[in-house]
Amino acid sequence: MKPELLAPVGGKPHLIAAVNNGADAVYLGGMSFNARVFAENFSDEELPDAIKYAHAHGVKVYMTINTLVKDEELARALDYCNYIYGLGVDALIVQDLGLIRLLHKYLPDMPLHLSTQGTLYNKEALGSVAKMGISRVVPARELSIDEIRELAEAAAGMEPKIDVEVFVHGALCMCYSGQCQMSRVLGAGSGRTGNRGTCAQPCRQGYVDDAGHASYALSPKDLCQLGNLPEIIQAGAASLKIEGRIKSPEYVATVTRIYRKYIDLCDRLEREHGRDKASELYEVEEQDMMDLRQIFNRGDFTEGYLHGNPGDDILSGASPKNQGIYLGKVVAVIDSEDKVSEKDEKAAARGALRRGKVLAFIEMADAAVGISSGDGLEFISDDKDYLVGNPIGGVTTFIKDVGEGYFIVGDYDKGIVPGELVFKVTDSSLNESSLDVPEKKLPVTMQFTAREGQFPVLVMNDVTGNHSVEIISDHKIEPAQKVATDAERIEDSLSQLGGTTYTAGLTGIDVQMDDDIMVPLSVVKRMRREAADELLKYRTKSVQKSRAPKLDKDALAKIKDEEGLGSITLKLSDYPLKIKKPVPLEDFMNGDDKDTIPYILNISKGNLDKYIRENFDAIVSKVKDSGILIGNLGWIEQFSEACVKVFADYGLNAYNNQAALALSELGAALYMPSHETGISDARGIPLMITEHPVDAETLTDRKGKAHQVRTSPSGDKTLIY
Repeated sequence: MKPELLAPVGGKPHLIAAVNNGADAVYLGGMSFNARVFAENFSDEELPDAIKYAHAHGVKVYMTINTLVKDEELARALDYCNYIYGLGVDALIVQDLGLIRLLHKYLPDMPLHLSTQGTLYNKEALGSVAKMGISRVVPARELSIDEIRELAEAAAGMEPKIDVEVFVHGALCMCYSGQCQMSRVLGAGSGRTGNRGTCAQPCRQGYVDDAGHASYALSPKDLCQLGNLPEIIQAGAASLKIEGRIKSPEYVATVTRIYRKYIDLCDRLEREHGRDKASELYEVEEQDMMDLRQIFNRGDFTEGYLHGNPGDDILSGASPKNQGIYLGKVVAVIDSEDKVSEKDEKAAARGALRRGKVLAFIEMADAAVGISSGDGLEFISDDKDYLVGNPIGGVTTFIKDVGEGYFIVGDYDKGIVPGELVFKVTDSSLNESSLDVPEKKLPVTMQFTAREGQFPVLVMNDVTGNHSVEIISDHKIEPAQKVATDAERIEDSLSQLGGTTYTAGLTGIDVQMDDDIMVPLSVVKRMRREAADELLKYRTKSVQKSRAPKLDKDALAKIKDEEGLGSITLKLSDYPLKIKKPVPLEDFMNGDDKDTIPYILNISKGNLDKYIRENFDAIVSKVKDSGILIGNLGWIEQFSEACVKVFADYGLNAYNNQAALALSELGAALYMPSHETGISDARGIPLMITEHPVDAETLTDRKGKAHQVRTSPSGDKTLIY
């Protein structure tokens, strides 16, 4: 089955770009409770039109409610979810376990997708996920192709079936999403944290290692899986997700267009040649890769961990920002203050200069990459230890091709020096063409019947919406007095759907009519308009019609009272440091268990999961008395069903009393709330857990704080403290 293409939407221009470039679904946020607070987002007043626009064009809408929610915010969050449920949003993308509990219990018809912030990465978590009413999971971006396949196969076997959504393009976090505390700790007092939607992006900052080397040691390249689409689709991904709600509409348009092209290509090749042959025939055109690099990249792309750990190849290099396309090197600079007397290229260029500006002579690296007026260029030092602040450059207003691969370009602010590397970070023609696309149209078929002495009938069928309407006119058909109406004129009138979201073409229109009759084209036009309007109403209201109505004011008030929303809170005083000392599961199994309790690290993917699977019975036997701390959704069900007392650790991000109840219903007693509560900042916890092997013992941040770098007990994770 062809997977869904899911595109990011920051605001209305992004929505139009995503819809018209081929998205099957979009994900967007409102003004609250979403993990991209700094995106444009949609107000309560804008949301109805946004959802209607998407649904009118056959595109689903998923709302991001993917932050942790405070106890005092839960009532408002429930109200908000109830509101957007009533608007007909197709699903909610959620992280907070407490809010998930409320939504599953009181809005059971609302499809719930577990955000990648929920840190799911193994098949063992699916039982708990199913109990919470989750219909789709967005697993960690660190999964390999084999792990995606294993998860998708297990998810497909759940009852009801759970879909797996896979990120295929866009920014990566260095830390496993949902487990990063770096932003919160570095920005102490600012409240900026990824789990609350305001990440300060500490992985994009410069660090100095213990050898004194400065670099962007935690900044990954952007993900691009275009070349791996056949594998990912065949592994069972139901949805392919593009990251980028804070990127530009041009980015959304370009990336969506290209992935649409290759998803369709995969489908066509498989239908025509079979799965194995399709993979052999699949090929990505270089121009499409160039467009992807041009619209946004951080030192080219990475496929992440799909085929193994890429090591330092995952890093963005000299800059954590968009690096565009490499053009060449600066070989000379013309300053507006220079005294140039001879009539050479410099003198010819002087007329283009404004006072205080410079022109750059560039030796081009690739003749196939050109420069146009309006392109944005940046000039960056070739010193690999140089931490880029704000690169010099700007919009190009002057271009002169001086032959043999050399260009004079400008004019820019002073500061450019010979030897600097030149990158084209924006391409004016690509940006313009990306948004200059026709409106998406949905196919309809029409059957028009006109018989003498009867009322004409028009049946219009929404092909993709699988719905039909029948319009019967009140105008009775009469014999022609002079000139009979021919079928071609009626077909032409019916085909004029330009003001709607539909298209038919003459091949989708069937006219059945008697000879020598008169059918006023005004009647045909009115019937066509009424049919299109009725189809649109059905399409934009079909989600609401398929499920129970939203909760009324009295029902909401009763729920808030019964659940104690706002009045019953997570009492942090109930969770001091425990008497027993938490120790890694591996150490517990190999040592004295007196006065200790074993814990499964927040991220057990890889060696730790393998160890647990292979030694499960022995582990159960040894932890019967102590119980076990679990920091992720992955092993709660298994140990609980084995009659082991399970304690939920901080990695599960319990942020409110409802989350504690949710974990209890899964079989886990809360041991330590989320560190986002601030309860345990004094306890030594990793600020990041990453697959990336950081080659340093310490990393010192821009504030002078040295962070210890350690390897996890399982040996395959890096922990940064």
